[in-house]
Amino acid sequence: MTTSYHFNWPIIRAGIASLGMALCLPIIPTSAQTGLEQRESHHAAAVFAEKVEALIADLPVERERFDVRINRCQGARGEMRGDIYAVWVGVRLSAGKGDAAGVLTNVVADWRQRGWEIFRDRVLDNGGVNIAAVDPASGESHSLDSGFKRDPHRYIVGYFSTPCLQDPSGAAPFGSVQLEQ
Repeated sequence: MTTSYHFNWPIIRAGIASLGMALCLPIIPTSAQTGLEQRESHHAAAVFAEKVEALIADLPVERERFDVRINRCQGARGEMRGDIYAVWVGVRLSAGKGDAAGVLTNVVADWRQRGWEIFRDRVLDNGGVNIAAVDPASGESHSLDSGFKRDPHRYIVGYFSTPCLQDPSGAAPFGSVQLEQ
């Protein structure tokens, strides 16, 4: 999953005098221009993984897989930088009672109650449920899906992602992250 960030570049439509004044302004650091929060990537991965762990710990499911990655974020112009990243967590869960749809229906109701922006809430023809939302306070995205061919009423796959962040070291270690347990 690739997350985007956008620069807020001012559009200069003034004459040469205005351009000259703009060139005299102090240089603003990149992080201030992009508005990205600076966080050390491994620490951000550990904190976000803990949040996802807490979310699934409250669900009536068994955790079968839990993967954490530090992924690149693509800029508004398609550029890639070594210091801009998002933390991604992927999970595979199993609803032991075969009620994956019921579990996800309860989750999306909880998200609505919290005031999250729901951007996907659908029931599939096979009874599976696909939900996704953004927490407006953190900008983190959450998606959970059931209805997979193997066992549409049991398996749930989830993807969770932070908004783009900037690693102050200048180089985020992209790829899988091994966290201490």
